[in-house]
Amino acid sequence: MEPTAAERAIEYYRRRLDELVGASCERVRAADLPFYRVLPLAAMQASVKRVFEAVGADLERDEPQDYPAILSALGIQRASMGVSVTEITLGMHFGFEVVSEAFAADFAADPEALLFWERKRGRIAYAGVAALADAYLVAREKLIRSQADEILTLSAQVLPLHPGVLVCPLLGRLDRERAEALTAAVLTAVVRHGSRVVVLDLSGVPAVDAEMAGHLVGAARAVGLLGARPLLVGLAPGVAQAIVAGGLDFAGIPTLGDLASGLTHALALLGKRIVDA
Repeated sequence: MEPTAAERAIEYYRRRLDELVGASCERVRAADLPFYRVLPLAAMQASVKRVFEAVGADLERDEPQDYPAILSALGIQRASMGVSVTEITLGMHFGFEVVSEAFAADFAADPEALLFWERKRGRIAYAGVAALADAYLVAREKLIRSQADEILTLSAQVLPLHPGVLVCPLLGRLDRERAEALTAAVLTAVVRHGSRVVVLDLSGVPAVDAEMAGHLVGAARAVGLLGARPLLVGLAPGVAQAIVAGGLDFAGIPTLGDLASGLTHALALLGKRIVDA
């Protein structure tokens, strides 16, 4: 029985798979894409071959399965490596391009087999790109959220500066989420250490607006409810001027120029002082 157009196309694809993989790798190399530039040739060939094998499996199916699955896995992996979606899809494009050129040259007299490939190519490529985009987006959002959580944790550090005194260095803008994390961390530390003074160090804060001032006042009031005294230190001259010009009110919270002054004031509140040896 005469092979069908689909059978002819699939047999040709499988027979020439290794050649097509090699030609695709050469084209990707020639494009000098940043990620593939540093990828060893053997690793690239192995990766591209797995992709080509997935396409070959999907040529025999009504709906693509293997190619979307492998693109989804690649999306997750590449997202963690910082490789862009554009770079990934461009590499895939070169592979399909090489195969289409081979079909066009060898099936010029067999339009049915050529049409079978092009139709399948469209469906497989579309399903793969959709799976890649979804997986990449989810992976990037997860990575960004993880980094944001880490930054949030680092930006709410509370350190014992002296028995009875805690210091909390602030970095960047204090939004509602960070303010809540900061307040929780400070209150926990006050209880754990039995602290009587909490120094909020604003040396790393470039600007203070009304919203941020409100968050600071809220944190300070929460500290006061536990019987500890809040202090603000490290206000840059520009920040201090902006506070005055904007009519912002720190509700009577003592403010000092730097951490050393803050420590001296904190010790005075505890009835202690620093004495040179």
